[in-house]
Amino acid sequence: MRLAHILALAAVCAGASLLVARYLTAISGAAQRQRAGACIALDPQPLGVKAPDFERPDLEGVRHRLSALRGKVVMLNFWLTSCRPCVEEMPSIARLQRMLAHRRDDFALVTVSVDQEAKVVRTFLEQHGFGSIPVLLDPDRKVPASFGTTKFPETYLIDRSGTIRHRFINKRDWDGPAALRCIDSLM
Repeated sequence: MRLAHILALAAVCAGASLLVARYLTAISGAAQRQRAGACIALDPQPLGVKAPDFERPDLEGVRHRLSALRGKVVMLNFWLTSCRPCVEEMPSIARLQRMLAHRRDDFALVTVSVDQEAKVVRTFLEQHGFGSIPVLLDPDRKVPASFGTTKFPETYLIDRSGTIRHRFINKRDWDGPAALRCIDSLM
């Protein structure tokens, strides 16, 4: 009789544990959707982790550090000239930069090209009229690897404290209303 009670109690505990696990999973999913908030239309992956710091040169050889942008919302985009979705996304990034140029104290756009040669990047930007887009060079792909990037383009929205709030894999329409709402939600 005692063994039957122990087995019944174990079954009740197992069932209760399963219900608690399902409840916690549902809450976690709801919390991620809530954190995505204004960005949900862009299908982000909410993260909430500190952005790895890095330092890389721009096309003129001047070195820039991500941590120097603390206090601003940063849009960090990894790309390369031979990536078709990257090329398709670049016009909307250029338009976004022009649209938010008046918010230089609040917003920074940083793109990191993983092309092997600066000349290729410079030529691409000039041919397409994207010369004003800030580009850092990382031919060794160490910076994207430190972020966990495996596909291009990949974009991260980083809040003022240096925390990655959203990750976007593949191209997006960065100058559309949904993107502007998303960026504004972090300002």
